[in-house]
Amino acid sequence: MNTIAAQAPASTVITHYIAGRPVTSSRPPFANVDPATGQVVGHVHEADAGIVDQAVQAARAALRGPWGRLNDGERAAILRRLADGIRARMDEFIAAEVRDTGKPWSLASHLDIPRGAANFDVFADQLAHGATEAFRSPTPDGGTALNYGLRTPRGVIAVICPWNLPLLLMTWKVAPALAFGNTVVVKPSEETPSTTTLLAEVMNDAGVPPGVFNVVHGFGPDSAGQYLTEHPDVDGITFTGETRTGTAIMKAAAVGVRPVSFELGGKNAALVFADCDLDAAVAGITRSAFLNSGQVCLGTERLYVERPIFEAFVARLKQAAEALRPGDPNAGDTTFGPLISKAHRDKVLSYYARARN
Repeated sequence: MNTIAAQAPASTVITHYIAGRPVTSSRPPFANVDPATGQVVGHVHEADAGIVDQAVQAARAALRGPWGRLNDGERAAILRRLADGIRARMDEFIAAEVRDTGKPWSLASHLDIPRGAANFDVFADQLAHGATEAFRSPTPDGGTALNYGLRTPRGVIAVICPWNLPLLLMTWKVAPALAFGNTVVVKPSEETPSTTTLLAEVMNDAGVPPGVFNVVHGFGPDSAGQYLTEHPDVDGITFTGETRTGTAIMKAAAVGVRPVSFELGGKNAALVFADCDLDAAVAGITRSAFLNSGQVCLGTERLYVERPIFEAFVARLKQAAEALRPGDPNAGDTTFGPLISKAHRDKVLSYYARARN
């Protein structure tokens, strides 16, 4: 077992983060459960409408204040410090992600946290190429006009994140928003609150002005998610999650005609032809279907196999699936973790039963 995970506190209190400091709320906290053990490992403060309003107003003030006056190079330097700050606390981030999701330490250490840090580097680089666009065009008098456009901040962005790749997908939204001068209010999934809260600490250490990055915790309806997406001072919304939730958010965003960015549910298919490299096909589909216990929006969920190789393919895929090793996520040989929650497990089993019947 990794020593970082073994030494992690048995239970932690996770608060909101607004204007550079932790903030508590009056609603009863909810449990943060380790899906690998079923044990409560923390208690999370739930935001009410007043807490969400505080976060949005802090983001608005930061937009008008020092953050809005920084140039592209200054923001890029801060993004690189954020990437370095995550890497400096790599084991701490990995341990938190493993506790929240139950995924193997090997996966979190090779994918989730390194990619979460790299997202800030990627969009720091993008600032050098995407801040302006320019082209020349002829004029009626035979001259040439220089046309150019400048990208300006949209404003306060609501960032609502999923539980399957918590830090990676959250920073994939936050990094571009900050790169181009926006401020954010982040609502992580209620299942996985920890790494977002750790990132708030890194923001402070990297010199991000108070109010640029704010975190509120809670659920969807009648909680932080609804209060945030319906807030009139939110200028844009980015969301990854279920289509049904995305529909509700789109309705909320229609008031004020606010832009949205969605990554919603999908049912991805793989086609396996008779002339394929069977070993490569099985390896690729095993990885795509079972990575992160199948909890990836772009993973393989349906297979269409040509009849001449159907039996051989199924036999090899079965063998590959049986070779996966569920177990203690902190053990080096574990390759397969639990599903995120009992509710999600029951949902998956219901689809399995439908397929069998």
